[in-house]
Amino acid sequence: MNARFLHCADLHLGYLQYGQTARFNDFAAAFNAVIDKATGVYQPRPNGQVLPFDAAIDGPVDFVILAGDLFHKRSIDALTLNQAMRALRRLRDAGIPCIAVEGNHERTYYEDTIGWMKFLALQDLIILLDADVKDGAFDLQPWDAKRRQGSYYEPKPGVRVYGLRYYGASTAAALNLYAAALAAVPKPDGAYTIFVTHAGVEGEMDEKAGGVAFRQWTALRDHVDYVALGHFHKPFILDHWIHNPGSPEACSISEAAWTPRGYLMVDVDTERTFENDKHHVAAQGNPPRRCFRQYSFKTDHTTSPEDLMAQITAYIERKARDLAVELRGAGGLETTPPVIELYLTGVLPFDRRALDVVAIEEVVRTAFQPLVAQVKSLLQSADFMIESSDAPTRTELEQRVLAGLFARDARFAAQNTRWMQAALALKQLALTGAPPDAILSELDGHLDAIEAGDG
Repeated sequence: MNARFLHCADLHLGYLQYGQTARFNDFAAAFNAVIDKATGVYQPRPNGQVLPFDAAIDGPVDFVILAGDLFHKRSIDALTLNQAMRALRRLRDAGIPCIAVEGNHERTYYEDTIGWMKFLALQDLIILLDADVKDGAFDLQPWDAKRRQGSYYEPKPGVRVYGLRYYGASTAAALNLYAAALAAVPKPDGAYTIFVTHAGVEGEMDEKAGGVAFRQWTALRDHVDYVALGHFHKPFILDHWIHNPGSPEACSISEAAWTPRGYLMVDVDTERTFENDKHHVAAQGNPPRRCFRQYSFKTDHTTSPEDLMAQITAYIERKARDLAVELRGAGGLETTPPVIELYLTGVLPFDRRALDVVAIEEVVRTAFQPLVAQVKSLLQSADFMIESSDAPTRTELEQRVLAGLFARDARFAAQNTRWMQAALALKQLALTGAPPDAILSELDGHLDAIEAGDG
């Protein structure tokens, strides 16, 4: 048995990011780009340009899996619903079923009879899977076309897709119940089974809680050939078995570095094996998306407000030229104008009131011509180490404790004060939400100074 399917998740239609209508439309454009891949029919972008991508792996596919969070929120407006319906009709008109589960962003309100995902199922635009609980166990029933509900669907002979909605903190317990229910369902010889749900895997995103440990997923191992996930926007594949495609568009600037991401194109062949599996990820997609860039500027080596502006202007103009060259060579995968964030880090060597953030933002806008420009100050004052009080302040106590700890370690004792300053600077950056690149840049600066004996 042969099949090809496209696995996507976390489209987040309706997200008015930064309050910008352009970003609202970007999420719909990303979904349509994924539909382009599924159908093999590329729609022109608003400027009339057609941007095929991963052209070697063209559709149409046999079916599409949507592993939750089609919408950004439960209460959507008419424009968001229209975006979803227009895209999903393209699949239906091409004869490609879209098999979906409900994510955490689109869960039905307790008082509602149905949610928007169920509405789309009633319009024959998606096949929405979930499992009812009866007597403390999941009751796995086939998709009922009349009632538009069921826990599994067979998009073609020999392929069965099971689904489970978002269960949050109860996911691990739900997986055990589902595995027990699958054990009671006979699996035909040579059949291929997919399990779809909206959940994360512990350890794949350190800053995101709620993932299920890999060992807990293995309860499904004897019954499922392919686990299709959404929820974590970072793409990953574990043991050729658990798959997460990542979000097609960036819901935050921290996601911009995760490439490729956006969808997985999967070939199934039960007659032979791919690396001892029945499936092979033929393409890990990277659909067209808006350009996001994060930059960090350290102010330590500036001497005055005028010097700071001159150095920042030169830095930003250089980065803008570099980005223009990069985008010209990217084949149009990232659309412009970009979203730019600039982080100011380090020690400000003059009075904070002389820092003109508005003027710096104007430099960024002039250089990049961005859709959004944000300048964020993570600066420490020049008097960071100065205290004047008879009793030790909290800052003084913290400095003394850290300096003492470093002094007790032979590796750091010679420059214990410099190590203390580095630790406090990194702590301050972390507390103010600095991006990883800014923290690493700060650390590099301190390490260079320590290595040079400046301390």
